[in-house]
Amino acid sequence: MGKRYSTVILLAGLLLCLGFSAQKMLLDIPKTWDMEEIKRFHLPPPDTSVIIEYVPEATYYSLDEHRIYKTFPVYIREHEPPGYLDSLKELSPELIDFSKLSTQEDWIAAGKAVYYWPVDQRAVSPRGQFLDSSVISMIGIETTPEGIVPYTQYTRTPEGLRQGGQSCASCHTGIVNGKVYDGIQGDFPFDRLFGYIREKFDIPYNESGVKSLTITPWIEERVNWMSDSSSQLEFLKAIPPGVMVRQGFAYNYPLAVPSLVGIKDIKYLDHTGLMRHDNIGDLMRYAAFNQGLDMLTSYNGYIPMRGFNSHDEITADSPWSHPFGNVNKRYSDAQLFALAKYIYSLEAPENPQKFPQELLNKGKTVFNREGCVTCHPPPFYTNNQLLPATGYEPSASDFEKYDIFNISVETDSVTTLYTRRGTGFYKVPSLRGAWMRQAFFHNGNLSRMEDVLDPQRLEDDYIPTGFKPATKETMAVKGHPFGMQISEEEKEALLAYLKSL
Repeated sequence: MGKRYSTVILLAGLLLCLGFSAQKMLLDIPKTWDMEEIKRFHLPPPDTSVIIEYVPEATYYSLDEHRIYKTFPVYIREHEPPGYLDSLKELSPELIDFSKLSTQEDWIAAGKAVYYWPVDQRAVSPRGQFLDSSVISMIGIETTPEGIVPYTQYTRTPEGLRQGGQSCASCHTGIVNGKVYDGIQGDFPFDRLFGYIREKFDIPYNESGVKSLTITPWIEERVNWMSDSSSQLEFLKAIPPGVMVRQGFAYNYPLAVPSLVGIKDIKYLDHTGLMRHDNIGDLMRYAAFNQGLDMLTSYNGYIPMRGFNSHDEITADSPWSHPFGNVNKRYSDAQLFALAKYIYSLEAPENPQKFPQELLNKGKTVFNREGCVTCHPPPFYTNNQLLPATGYEPSASDFEKYDIFNISVETDSVTTLYTRRGTGFYKVPSLRGAWMRQAFFHNGNLSRMEDVLDPQRLEDDYIPTGFKPATKETMAVKGHPFGMQISEEEKEALLAYLKSL
């Protein structure tokens, strides 16, 4: 009896130790603003004369942290449950305490709260976010059958009931078969909505805001922004869902929104492979930069949030204003750790498309024979390498530091050669989940996989099915000339195989 009791005590002690060990592992949070790591995970611009300096560590950690509260869904006005807003106003603020997280499930749940946290928020007003059925229909905003608009959120804070957006969910959430999925290619038409709001309420063109988001000080401004207000308005209204103007890139060249599902297996982040992704700390840094801190980076002395040649010290007491509304705030390391854990946990929706196995086998044969497998090998359907853009010659140092497949697929090079986020490369994208995307190629010029294999898109009289500048009637969508010369029967099989991934 005594021996059995001793064994039970020993096992209990062992399990307790393992529990403490597991908790310690969960709390082993990487330091986000580690300057050595930040310099390691950034690729340099193709112009080697450009000097890039990141916000000092002390400045970063002097900024106030976000206080993240529980969020609630926003409905189209006509579908909002009776008394819904009044009931939210009566709630007490529910602050997420990141110091009390212990289990993997706790961290992932808290990460979802970070994912949905609206950094740009304001008091709820009768006008709201202009989300009535007429705007929904005109702009092409997706909603659930219940009328939920998942790209904006309500939150109850000590200041009252607030509504906002610019969360991770605003760009990386979509609706498939009536259900909301986080991490997939977002389908909210931001730029169309901005264009509508500007036109309806006669809001003037914000030239300084556009410049701070997109200007690249060491190149000609013509690829970065447009000064004509009416042209800019038409440009915004022409941008389809799944495509958006992206900070740090050329204004006239909006980008296809990437999927975050399966990002744990992806080695380079951004279309241009700007940031390496070797561990969870890198994803935390990526999130910090993309939710505002890249606007405090110095590019040859130009700080987007400050303007040209500004050497004013940036501190918590010297306010800076992001065009997205994120003012003097940063995420804590624990918040970013939770966010990264949540993103790593995301899964794709079930694929509703079913194909005969014989057709899939034939498509796989074509996929291998045509060389698609070279750049897009399973299991991730990317070789996780970088392709030099046309006009960029990788250096010997590039080959030593990065994973380079030294061919160019001849797609448009502006995004990676002439922007703040440019590297001279494009990363090889994963084909996983391509069946649910609606924007293909870097600038989202094509809306279907069928269009990628259409040789007509290489002709100047082609009408792009995705983003097309409002100033053009037709335009060629150049590059990636693979799989276009196969028979219609083989194309059907290849497309079936691609849609099954």
